[in-house]
Amino acid sequence: MSDPRDRPDDPLAPATDEELAESAKLREALGDPSRRNDDAELARAMSSAWSPRDLSTEGHRSLVHRALIGHDARRRRNRVLRVSFGASAVLALAAAVVLYVRSDRPQPEAVHGTAMAISRSTQALFQDRFAATGGESARIDRIAMARAADLRDNEFAKWGVR
Repeated sequence: MSDPRDRPDDPLAPATDEELAESAKLREALGDPSRRNDDAELARAMSSAWSPRDLSTEGHRSLVHRALIGHDARRRRNRVLRVSFGASAVLALAAAVVLYVRSDRPQPEAVHGTAMAISRSTQALFQDRFAATGGESARIDRIAMARAADLRDNEFAKWGVR
């Protein structure tokens, strides 16, 4: 179909042969739903949205049948998914048990006799109460520097440098 912008400005101009052929195809497609035509499908969809018709018994059965087939396929797919995740979890648990049982390495503290620094609380870093506003960056910097020092001390303790 030609682009309407290519036509003269007169909307009442007589239809071209191409437009007449397209309108005949659309009329036939609207009369026979088995014919494939995008414009007819759009017209049917808009008509159904405005005034929907009842489904035929066969059409209803067909829709229910397709929905149930999809539902059964999803149930099978979900079952496979659950089984695969369950098997993966069991394998991961078995690997963790094997690693735990076979890890007969002595702890760094036992090797070097040096206690590791445990960083759990920040209470030792701050003696005064915090101001109501401001100072957050300074507190975070202080915590970060203390934790970096703990990490460094732990690494040195593992290497036996102390």
